[in-house]
Amino acid sequence: MARTQGSQVKAVTVGLRKIGLFSGRFDPVHTGHIVSLLRLTKRYRKLIIVILWYKNRRYPACLSKQIIEEVFSYVPYCDVEVYINRTHFGKITKNEMEAFGPYDEYIAGNFKVLEHMESMGLPTYYTDRAYLYRATNTILKE
Repeated sequence: MARTQGSQVKAVTVGLRKIGLFSGRFDPVHTGHIVSLLRLTKRYRKLIIVILWYKNRRYPACLSKQIIEEVFSYVPYCDVEVYINRTHFGKITKNEMEAFGPYDEYIAGNFKVLEHMESMGLPTYYTDRAYLYRATNTILKE
């Protein structure tokens, strides 16, 4: 299945009838995550965001969930649901993916995870990562 790429989308309008599923560590949530997710709200009417829980997190996954929910409560044109999951999406099965409900595309900036999703026949969408930002929330000079 072919993936689409964010930079190839020329005319994106608010209110598209698509549901996107996006996963990540969000440890911690930083400006780059927020910028990337805000870009996606222009493509999808609903985003399902899945936070990866793992043993040695620096920050609690529930704190990341709370921050994302608070930020996106101010974005009225895109519904956002946030979940915490223990299975890394590079290893997740198709049956486990169905637990997140119906969605149109799996979204990632990680090519290995996208390839895994495509190997299961799932539609994917590549999104550029917000590389100008880092976890300290400062913009980097080019």
